[in-house]
Amino acid sequence: MSKTLANSVVVLLLFSAWLPVSWADPRLADADPVLTMGAGMRYRYEFQDDFNQKFYGRNPPAGTTDDGFLLGRFRAGIDWYPVADIHVALWGQHAVCWDSSMKDEDFYNASFRREDNPNKDYLELYTTYIEFNHLFAQSLSLRVGRQLVSYGDCRIFGPGEWGNTGRWIWDAAKLSWRFDRGFVDLFYGRTMLHDVNTFSLNHRHGFEGLGGYGHVDLVQRPFLIAFEPTFFTKDDRHDNYTGETMMYVADGAGGATFLRRTGDIDSWYVGGRLYGRDIHGFDFDFTFLREAGDFAGDDLDAYGWHAMVGYHLPLPWKPFATLQYSYASGDDDPADGDHETFSGAFGARDRMYGRMNLFHWRNLKDYEAGLELKPHKKVRMEAGFHKFLLAEKADAWYLNPKAYRDPTGGSGDEVGRELDIITTWEPSPNNVLMAGYGHFWPDEFARKMASDTEADWVFLQWEYTFGKTLVAREN
Repeated sequence: MSKTLANSVVVLLLFSAWLPVSWADPRLADADPVLTMGAGMRYRYEFQDDFNQKFYGRNPPAGTTDDGFLLGRFRAGIDWYPVADIHVALWGQHAVCWDSSMKDEDFYNASFRREDNPNKDYLELYTTYIEFNHLFAQSLSLRVGRQLVSYGDCRIFGPGEWGNTGRWIWDAAKLSWRFDRGFVDLFYGRTMLHDVNTFSLNHRHGFEGLGGYGHVDLVQRPFLIAFEPTFFTKDDRHDNYTGETMMYVADGAGGATFLRRTGDIDSWYVGGRLYGRDIHGFDFDFTFLREAGDFAGDDLDAYGWHAMVGYHLPLPWKPFATLQYSYASGDDDPADGDHETFSGAFGARDRMYGRMNLFHWRNLKDYEAGLELKPHKKVRMEAGFHKFLLAEKADAWYLNPKAYRDPTGGSGDEVGRELDIITTWEPSPNNVLMAGYGHFWPDEFARKMASDTEADWVFLQWEYTFGKTLVAREN
């Protein structure tokens, strides 16, 4: 571990130190770039006490009760602009995890029938695409290739960058129209899977999606109010999902048995986000998303929503206090042929539902109170307290739905409470340091289905990025 880590740090620091001397040409400052390059690395140490990435409590079926590990991620690439309106990007990613008790096979996804690893991804393509701008002399652009599809607060579409490999990376085509007060995007694509042992172009994708996302500023002055409508699909047609409906299956020997039907996911979403900023010191944010379609032969009917109100106090350190509520529907009857568990769409979850990553936007009620402080222009402090409940007692806690589900509902709906404290320091434009602590108190459901022990989490992260213009075009 130490040799690989030391080598990667030394190579990047030497390379970045050499760049300003070699290519620091003042004539490039006001010129249009033709060829640029960049790189970045991120290292994060995490210690998880009485939980791990798959299980809560002591004696987990996989991994260990206490897990300390180091995550490292290196990205590098070039951006080429052969003419003013064409952009070619070629970036790669190498993600490594040292000393985790979780094995690669612990991240096997039965629905995808292969690993989807949040920690490791060796020598993979990252954002690699060609983009055409100002099509037909209009504010139209077309981007084709591997890319991030992320909007708004990342609750509906988010890259999931906290994860070491990046949760949502797309092979997609996206058509964008920009106008004075906003934009409209139309896209089709498939999500990348992170299989450590196989290059991504040589194995299947995860989900397939088609749809659109828009943004319009309803009010721009003296405060901002904006609306972001969206519609899209989320499909996986590999027949690897198990529904609630029972089938009568002959065994070929004159007998038969009842089995749950298997099939595809064929779902669609419609909804949007309405938010406001700096309205006499207040901010608000509201998101609603309806999900419908077919889940392995079951009727899919689910929804999720989120509401936030915050106030900027006129005090030193610029305190910003928030109250938030997140809801995702659950399934109240596991045998009625109606799938009512909201899936979370393509959203990030690392900042949304507790920083310990014990919860998804699925079968969830999350009450949150938060406070942000800025004691210095380069320092930001955040604290959040969550109260978590299941939306439906008969559905699961989606940290691990197979392990933590009581179809009788007898274990109650109160899962637990979580406190998170995060500090971010940016000593320079290229360096970001973060440190954080989280504590979880289990309530009735967690105590009965998982463990009655309290859990702790700490992390320390350093991220370094840089970029340089190698060739420029004079204006």
